[in-house]
Amino acid sequence: MTYMIEFTAGALWGWLYEEAVELVVNHGYADRGILHMPLIPIYGFGCMLLLLIYRKKEYSAPVIFVSSAIITTALELIASYPLEMILGELPWNYGAWPLNYQGRISLISSLLFGLIATVFLKLIHPQCRKLENAPPAIVITLGIIFAFAFIIDAGFVFFG
Repeated sequence: MTYMIEFTAGALWGWLYEEAVELVVNHGYADRGILHMPLIPIYGFGCMLLLLIYRKKEYSAPVIFVSSAIITTALELIASYPLEMILGELPWNYGAWPLNYQGRISLISSLLFGLIATVFLKLIHPQCRKLENAPPAIVITLGIIFAFAFIIDAGFVFFG
């Protein structure tokens, strides 16, 4: 259940990042998620992928920053094609950003993703791991609440 909590933390962290970029670039608020809750699932999945990759060893922040920037940029590029096919358009566009490729990825977003991943793995993940010392009933209850909330929200979004 701690992984469900970390998935939710990653998805929320991604939503906060997207909103911050929107505020800086367009000077306003735009609900950047597809869910009703302030969560962007691809960030939750990205965080889970990074946790899987970095689970065996403690890595330095610079190593995490560089490798995560590469990994998350590859994930974003790969995910952009099926998402564009399914949705009929690309859910993001870096076309106006310098050093971009087809508006799908950009150097600036890659560097920001490296920073986000480093903060997540060095600050947020260790805090979530402290939940392992919490009473199991609390962790299980939180995990179930987050899972059901996510599933119900996604159900409303995708099935009306």
